[in-house]
Amino acid sequence: MNIIEDIEIQAYKGIEEISFPCNSINIIVGPNNTGKSSILESIWLAVSSINNFTDSLGNEFEDLIGKEDSLEYLDDFKYLIFEGKNESKIKLRFSENNNVELNLKYCEKGYLEEISDFFRNFLLSLNDSDLSPWAYEIFGSRERDIDYRLRELQRIGRLYKPDESKEKFDLLVKELSDIVDSKKEKIRNELISSKKLFAISRVNEKLTAIYLLTKIYEGQIFSQYNDVNDVNSGPVKNIPLLISSPNIAADVSVLHDKLLSGNKIQEVIKTLKKKIPYFEDIRKKNDALVVLLNNVTEPLPFAFMGDGFKALLKLTFMAPLVENGIVLFEEPEVSMHPGYLDILADELVSSSEASQFFVSTHSLEFIDYLLEIAEKRNKIDNINIIKLHRLSNGEIERQIYGGREAKQKIEDIQIDLRGY
Repeated sequence: MNIIEDIEIQAYKGIEEISFPCNSINIIVGPNNTGKSSILESIWLAVSSINNFTDSLGNEFEDLIGKEDSLEYLDDFKYLIFEGKNESKIKLRFSENNNVELNLKYCEKGYLEEISDFFRNFLLSLNDSDLSPWAYEIFGSRERDIDYRLRELQRIGRLYKPDESKEKFDLLVKELSDIVDSKKEKIRNELISSKKLFAISRVNEKLTAIYLLTKIYEGQIFSQYNDVNDVNSGPVKNIPLLISSPNIAADVSVLHDKLLSGNKIQEVIKTLKKKIPYFEDIRKKNDALVVLLNNVTEPLPFAFMGDGFKALLKLTFMAPLVENGIVLFEEPEVSMHPGYLDILADELVSSSEASQFFVSTHSLEFIDYLLEIAEKRNKIDNINIIKLHRLSNGEIERQIYGGREAKQKIEDIQIDLRGY
């Protein structure tokens, strides 16, 4: 299943420029600091932009770019764009010559002329009569309370007859209105003068979504595809998207429920039972996941299981879940027992008929399993290995190996996996 056929990335983080063709399974290898994570992020950003910048696990734009431990870096979003540039471009070419292009554009202050109408309307959503939902998020508890009480007073004031008490009442309303209006004006000025990142998405050159990220606000400010039916009837459908995240317990619970509702959970459990002799079942009990093991009389809370087992369950649950969609794995071997890697490789090969996979890895064992299983099932031609190497001048060199060629070049791949 080839959903994305080609990828072009320009000026995103440490990647100045890179492009490559895609296959059903795409394995990205290379030493640290060669852009493996940035490639996965780029794919997520571009695909999610046609789905309100979210994925099937509920991950959002700021979740992805804010995954570092410290949030101080969010004061300046220019780190997302290659040094010396003011714009990143991520372009995905789908089948039938459909394209999705996402531009990340940085503004020190002000706003972009190309989206000026949308941004001005966004500012005007702080209207005189009421606050828009996004404004309440950054308005402040004191001002929110004043605004609520003000509108209540205005409603009551309509019942007053002209007299001395009405004059006092009107004076109180004006004082409160001035407080609210002052805060609204302050928010407008802060939004105009703040450092901003605009994520602008186009499908076949048609504007589809704009996402604004500042220190005081993050969220979508315009979407042409407000109706899901509009997306599904367009040239590029609302593509299911999953990315592995560090929130293993929460994600496994969500994935379990999705598999259960889609009548796919038993198929996955059957696969796990074949590969893990002591595993029997996983199910919900009092809204919490429990694991049943052979020769253990009581179910064990999922939280009590080892990190390797948790990671395996999460990744195995993800693989078959997204039909006609895209799954992104970043170094799935981390925290996973080497004996589990063949299960993940098996799931990827099996699920690649219905989904497209992009996986970064440092594990030669995982690649060996993947190539061996794919060859046995006559699917080795569905694999691409994208080997990255940073040259002395800072540029990233990339080589593409098909599955068959990768088996012959495994020693070269091993060198870049280990970083020398």
